[in-house]
Amino acid sequence: MGDALAAVLLELRGFTANDFSFIHPGGALGRKLIKVGDLMHTGDELPIVKHNSSFKEMLVEMTSKRFGLAMVIDDDGRLSGIFTDGDLRRAMHEYDDPLKSTAGAMAKSNPKTISAEVFAASAVAIMEDYKITSLVIVDGDRRPIGLIHLHDLLKAKVV
Repeated sequence: MGDALAAVLLELRGFTANDFSFIHPGGALGRKLIKVGDLMHTGDELPIVKHNSSFKEMLVEMTSKRFGLAMVIDDDGRLSGIFTDGDLRRAMHEYDDPLKSTAGAMAKSNPKTISAEVFAASAVAIMEDYKITSLVIVDGDRRPIGLIHLHDLLKAKVV
């Protein structure tokens, strides 16, 4: 009976799951209510190259940022593709000289993305569904603003 009264009172006062996660951020429910934006890598940590960058420049960016991928953007800064370590292995097998290509030519278009406002548990579900380990976080104009890796979600105990 006490639980029922508490639930009704919470509903009447407009108490949301976000409010609960703010008050109890360390609990299991709080961890499930963490948003992608709370865990994402941003700024200089992001492996971003322009679509007309050389293949070599893209590889250097991938290696220096240590996420195993590079986000490829167009002239307006919008995400146009992604290139991963797996794509690198396939390119070395499929192309005679991939070093002559540009980042835009080699990147896979339409990478999986997510909003910073989405719960991190949803990011886990997307990663599981598509068997990927990273998601690009984009703004409303499809500009990359962050990156989240499965290791970030494991570390935060979302998984």
